[in-house]
Amino acid sequence: MTDGAAGWGRPGPALTELNRTYWTSGAEGLFRLQRCPECERLIHPPALRCQRDHASPEWATLSGRGVVESWTVNRHPFYPGFPDPYVIAFVNPIEDVRTRVLTNLVNIDPDDIAPGMPVRVRFESDDENVVFFPLFAPDDR
Repeated sequence: MTDGAAGWGRPGPALTELNRTYWTSGAEGLFRLQRCPECERLIHPPALRCQRDHASPEWATLSGRGVVESWTVNRHPFYPGFPDPYVIAFVNPIEDVRTRVLTNLVNIDPDDIAPGMPVRVRFESDDENVVFFPLFAPDDR
């Protein structure tokens, strides 16, 4: 069973004006990605312009639900403090399954993961409660 990130000593991102909303929305329990107001595609990672039509993206609050596209199980100690094994995955938000979010799957045995498996976001904060890492766990609904 893979647990969450608490106590891992997970390295945090450098917060910028461009990515701050993505990394801090979890404080409110919200999963937010950018959305293009013209083509309505979700954009991730955060960008200044939509890569398709160059419109300025807006932040959208999503349901936090998604499906597993692909994953790998890391069984090698990669970073001090990260327990192994841990699962690295691409999750597609249900609002736009063309979008991929690179994340970790938690609270699941790696042998139980399947393509298209429904998952739901959960957040784990850094030690300062500034960055809230969006991780995904099985959605039992």
